[in-house]
Amino acid sequence: MTQLFVELDHLGALRRAGGGRDPDPARCAVLAELAGASGISVTGGRGEAPWQERDFRILREVVHAVFTINLPPQEEGVKLALQLRPDLVTLIPEPREPYGPERGLDVEDRRPELAACIDLLKQGKIPVTLLVDPLLPQIKAAQRMGAGGIRLHTGRFCWAADGAIRAAEYEALVNAAKAAQRLGLVVHAGGGVTLQTVGLVAAIPEVDAVVVGHAFVARAVMTGAAETVGELLRRMREADVR
Repeated sequence: MTQLFVELDHLGALRRAGGGRDPDPARCAVLAELAGASGISVTGGRGEAPWQERDFRILREVVHAVFTINLPPQEEGVKLALQLRPDLVTLIPEPREPYGPERGLDVEDRRPELAACIDLLKQGKIPVTLLVDPLLPQIKAAQRMGAGGIRLHTGRFCWAADGAIRAAEYEALVNAAKAAQRLGLVVHAGGGVTLQTVGLVAAIPEVDAVVVGHAFVARAVMTGAAETVGELLRRMREADVR
């Protein structure tokens, strides 16, 4: 069965908006893991990252599932990974938006910096995947670069509004996953995955894990709303001495 990896970055946006420590990423990670998530993913290594080094260290201690750190190919991020020793590092482009890249890496164009990062991480015995668009040249470049796997960017499929375009993008994902497996790469997939698309992505036989970020946090906020209102009212009743 395909594994589910949940990405917590949008949880950090909520915490930043509140100016405090809630919601606690470590508590969310434990709850997600207990509910069946096989991996926890967070992003670091850039100025707009929602997490502090303290968060990474606590997560490294409490997460027993596959702990992934997503990083742009920069020396600072690699140093962090070598200190924390996650189970997996996924190299990603520097996002234009605060939470998540809108495309995959151009592996050939960034060959020198990617090769340096991959070599350092492999020396530290940390497996590396590259976030790439579902394009055969990018997949082949990732394999030549020495990456152990790829994360196929599913955004074009998940964000497609037109049915014909969505079908074509899904076919591209399927073909890319098959090609990657033939090249001996581990295949993950993620980027814009929703409740409506997660099943289709997971149904691709070659995909070992689906990474879900915003949709996970958004759904968790909604499904926990009624329980939270009940808890707030209970505490208010307990404190009401009038």
